[in-house]
Amino acid sequence: MKQEYWINVKHVDNRMLIFINGETVWDSGIVHNDPDMDVFIDITDHLFRHINHSVELIFEGFNDSYDAEEGDLNPWHFEYRILERVADDAGRVMSEQEMISGYNEKHQSNPNIRAMNNCYRVVRKDNSFKVVSNSLSQNFYN
Repeated sequence: MKQEYWINVKHVDNRMLIFINGETVWDSGIVHNDPDMDVFIDITDHLFRHINHSVELIFEGFNDSYDAEEGDLNPWHFEYRILERVADDAGRVMSEQEMISGYNEKHQSNPNIRAMNNCYRVVRKDNSFKVVSNSLSQNFYN
């Protein structure tokens, strides 16, 4: 049996980057409203590389649109889950659980800004990685 850690990204409207301890592990590029997105990103090796220290897992979402008129608002939408899986030697998933409640937010904001910054502190405890803190900032117009 093997423990694996994955991020499942299901929706990105504009651009999302994922960092672990400052290293980019995934960049969506600029994507607008991709309904078929269902990407799994394996972060297992990144976490085990820092097994004896806390890990900073950051999701940054950008509302990038370079053709917006002054005063226009743009929609942004980001959706992801962080998963812990146990797989057998053949790679079949035996169990899966979410490490946090999934993030699924959709808003409007001014264009060309960082729309979302979600930082998780992850540590190894009881033979498993756990999220021990979270800070979130979002820029949106109500």
